[in-house]
Amino acid sequence: MSEDLLLAIIILIALGLRGLQMWKQSGHNLGELKSAVSTMEAGYEANKKVFGSKPLQVRSVINEKEESWTLKSTLDVMKILESQHPCHGIVYFEDSNEEGIHLAYTTVEENDNAIMNIYAKNGTAIIDEGEFNMDRESPSGVFRIINTLFEERTKKEELENVFGN
Repeated sequence: MSEDLLLAIIILIALGLRGLQMWKQSGHNLGELKSAVSTMEAGYEANKKVFGSKPLQVRSVINEKEESWTLKSTLDVMKILESQHPCHGIVYFEDSNEEGIHLAYTTVEENDNAIMNIYAKNGTAIIDEGEFNMDRESPSGVFRIINTLFEERTKKEELENVFGN
């Protein structure tokens, strides 16, 4: 049995190394891979902190149409952002709308590419922002902004708990 396990591990390592070699040959570098992995780790930590065992209720206004969403992970936020193209949208994470934590974004089509400009905001203050080609880049930059927004929201809730009691 242990010989089969050892053989399986050796095969997985060989496949992993071959995959990394192909990744490099296709023009990607190790920095991009590290960035993607660190973004996934931050997303996992944000999911644990923000959601735990309870979903989050948010509201969006996309192209002037209002909708409510139930979020169970940061991936659900991405589904909202990708729900319509082209669009202008806001996702509110608090009842105070523009005065609270929210994402503002636009997605436009340029040369058959979806270009997203996204802003994580606390009131009028911009926490994080970026412009991403959603057809040619990995979504790790967008997830980084979402994670930053959730970190800010968690800090704000912790402060409210300390001073609200």
